[in-house]
Amino acid sequence: MSETIKTAKKGNWWTRLDASFSAKHPEIWKIIKFFIMGGISNVPELGTQLCAVYVLRALNVTFLPNFFFFNFMADHATPREGFSLASVVYAYMISTAVGYTVAFILNRKATFHADSNVALSTFLYILMVIFTIAANGVIGPAIEGAVGKLTFLSVVLVQVISKLLAMIVPGLWTYPLNRFVIHRHKTPKA
Repeated sequence: MSETIKTAKKGNWWTRLDASFSAKHPEIWKIIKFFIMGGISNVPELGTQLCAVYVLRALNVTFLPNFFFFNFMADHATPREGFSLASVVYAYMISTAVGYTVAFILNRKATFHADSNVALSTFLYILMVIFTIAANGVIGPAIEGAVGKLTFLSVVLVQVISKLLAMIVPGLWTYPLNRFVIHRHKTPKA
């Protein structure tokens, strides 16, 4: 019996599942864990978004620099009544940074067990995040426009389907980049 299967019989349910399933389907298990960790990272991201937007509103934050990035964000943000555009944009930026940081740590440790250079991995991850956010600014509205043409869908369904698709599409490049470029496992397993 292999060491991985023996290990699967010990420990908690996650350790057993991780060891037994990953022995049979290692790449599929990494993909599943990648998306689980991404889902887990959405919890602090959402919490940060909710807290930040109210804190920024209480501080009466209204200034947005006249810079192309902030102008782009302002064009795509939709503030609710009583919230300044600046509070919505800054809250989005803060919460996104928190979510991506948590996802980086979880995926590095729990999904890929990376042992590559942390500074290089962080730099590459930041480049990927910037690209992903910029691409989502183009992909999201395009998907929403395409789904919106389906006249049999309600406005709410258009929003839900569009958002789900806009969340799935970046997985086409984020998983391979995380797996093979950012979170490499350099030392061979004994």
